[in-house]
Amino acid sequence: MAVSLRVVTYVVLLLSLWACSDEAVESSQQPSTARTSVADAVPATYVGSERCASCHEAEFARWQSSHHHAAMQPAAAGSNLGDFSAGPINVEGVVSSFSHDAGSLSITTDDELGNRRAFDVEYTFGIEPLQQYLLAYPDGRLQASALAWDSREASVGGQRWFHLQPDSSGKPLDVLHWTKTPFNWNTMCADCHSTAVKKGYDPVSKRYDTTFSEVTVGCEACHGPASAHVANPTDTALSSLPALDGQAQQINSCAYCHSRRSQLAEGFRPDKPFLDHYSPALLDAGLYHPDGQILDEVYVYGSFLQSKMHASGVTCSNCHDSHSAKLILEGDALCTQCHNEAGRADFPSLPLGKFDVAEHHFHDPAGDGARCVNCHMPSRTYMSVDDRRDHSFRVPRPDLSSLTQAPNACNACHAEQSSEWAAQAIATHFARSSGNEPQDLHFSQVISAARRGDAEVESQLAALAQSDVLSPIVRATLLSLTAQYSRGETSDAIRKGLRDAEPLVRIGALRGAMRWPIADRWQKASHLLNDELLAVRSEAARTLSSGYLELSPARQKLLAPHLTEYRTTLSLNADRAEAQSGIAALELARGNVQLGEEALEAALAINAQWVPALVNLADLYRNTQRDQQGGALLDRALLAAPEAPDVALAKGLWLVRQQRSDEALLAFEKAWTLAPQGIRFGYTYAIALNSLGNSARALEVIDAQLVGAPHNRSLLEAGASIARDAGLADKAQTYLRKLAARGS
Repeated sequence: MAVSLRVVTYVVLLLSLWACSDEAVESSQQPSTARTSVADAVPATYVGSERCASCHEAEFARWQSSHHHAAMQPAAAGSNLGDFSAGPINVEGVVSSFSHDAGSLSITTDDELGNRRAFDVEYTFGIEPLQQYLLAYPDGRLQASALAWDSREASVGGQRWFHLQPDSSGKPLDVLHWTKTPFNWNTMCADCHSTAVKKGYDPVSKRYDTTFSEVTVGCEACHGPASAHVANPTDTALSSLPALDGQAQQINSCAYCHSRRSQLAEGFRPDKPFLDHYSPALLDAGLYHPDGQILDEVYVYGSFLQSKMHASGVTCSNCHDSHSAKLILEGDALCTQCHNEAGRADFPSLPLGKFDVAEHHFHDPAGDGARCVNCHMPSRTYMSVDDRRDHSFRVPRPDLSSLTQAPNACNACHAEQSSEWAAQAIATHFARSSGNEPQDLHFSQVISAARRGDAEVESQLAALAQSDVLSPIVRATLLSLTAQYSRGETSDAIRKGLRDAEPLVRIGALRGAMRWPIADRWQKASHLLNDELLAVRSEAARTLSSGYLELSPARQKLLAPHLTEYRTTLSLNADRAEAQSGIAALELARGNVQLGEEALEAALAINAQWVPALVNLADLYRNTQRDQQGGALLDRALLAAPEAPDVALAKGLWLVRQQRSDEALLAFEKAWTLAPQGIRFGYTYAIALNSLGNSARALEVIDAQLVGAPHNRSLLEAGASIARDAGLADKAQTYLRKLAARGS
């Protein structure tokens, strides 16, 4: 369960709208449904893992030793690892205690009102390297206690109680207090820790009636409901289960839990497309570093899709036993089963050679630096003790660190050295002329610059987005970043992406197409409203919804059923502030101001610190002649996310509208200080400085921005104008010469 985040996500949710040709939509006014399988002819039901044991004894035994088997267990079943006879623990002044009696367990800690209260432990959750405990609330919620048991060996600091979010202890209004949504099993954890989960949330009563077919991750979580197979295992036409013996099938079955994604529909089975039930994250800021390395808790799917191993056909079971989930070999032997002098017949493109030797890794063979995974699968720690390795299997690139601020495996160990030192060490070892390993532009440089808003990378963005070498998830990410640009070359890339065979690329292109007027979006993207995959259809509906009121009545009628389907995907998560913000955006786009406002208020009732709802509600007040009331909402947003430059910028713009220019300038300065490479923050700050008569400081800010984006048109034009008005003719000419040199 992902509860380790401390920083509240603050990016304002903007509705993206996607378009289809009239012909494509008119061919079917109803959203397309998921493809049916042979198994649908005889609806199967879930029978439980015990029914598999008699025929699949060896597989069942391995599964019983797995983390999947221990994902969730009744607390009374002897599954507890924690020491409930331990003495009290004091975290930030809150004293919590543990007790056990006749097989029952309880934790006494601070509740949602800040009062000390005893909770019975209903279930244990996980097993290694930590175990959590699920505590019941009368509204059907199960909340994971923030007090967890470190199940590692005592020799490495384990065998102790610890608090997952100590800063929230005793602060029930904190969004990361254990009684809040991030620790809610029903919506955050259940779908991956149990089998065939149905959330059962009632938005009216705000109660849960969550059910599952098996308490933990059973055989049918991966293989699908087995009743037909158990009844007649030899009838392969009607009762066979997915074999899961190829890359596509294995990833489809594993991804729904081992990915950072949002759920669109319940009822996933491995014979159904993953993208018909979930929408995976792209390599977005805050989740991944610019080069695709893991940053936030993103699990495995998004990383593995980037890798050369994925491109070569490697699949999960090449490294992990399918039933125990353990590694099939220990240490470097796992890697050298393929990466050796003889190679491997099923991966003919492998370069041959000896890799577990000093000539390759140039480290002491007995030391950690010689281990394959430490260079090619660096790890990050989540939930205080859980080290997880990056599955993009990348070659260390310290030469990119200074350009993109992404980490590298070399400096993870040699922290006292610079990235330039590490790059030179690699170059020296491999007898290269410089520390810059291959000279070709790396996609991370383009993503890093595009995240800053650098206009000069638009051509590279368009070219790389159409590359047949980069993985689809990288191309999708590049296309999503084109939304802030305007040239024809990126428009061409978006158009091609909307017709791409890869669904992730279509999703990225839809996000890029948000820059187009609604008429263009409709003309070029509306065919995706009838895409075979729900993830693509939902993105298309979201993209087109923002221009709903600008469409003709005929096109509104065509779009309406697709918006209904999209709203259904949002309603599945109506217990989460993010979904309520999405519902609000959809309703406001359709002109339903009251419904939009109610949804934003619902989001804030769920999470009073949900920054997108605070900012968007303030904007709604501005649009409904209540702008003055928005200031208090923006102040709340600043308290919740004091390091969010977008919020500081929004507050500055509000202050300008209130004719409080001096205070606005401070807000703009804060936004720029928080994101000094963000062009729009520096640009706004410089314009504000100049408008208040401080042209010298304005030009200093412009020049500071131009260091990172030396050819940015907006900055050069602003600099030329400010310098000219200040009587600095020579400086104005300098900006104009640079502007002329960059061309149009």
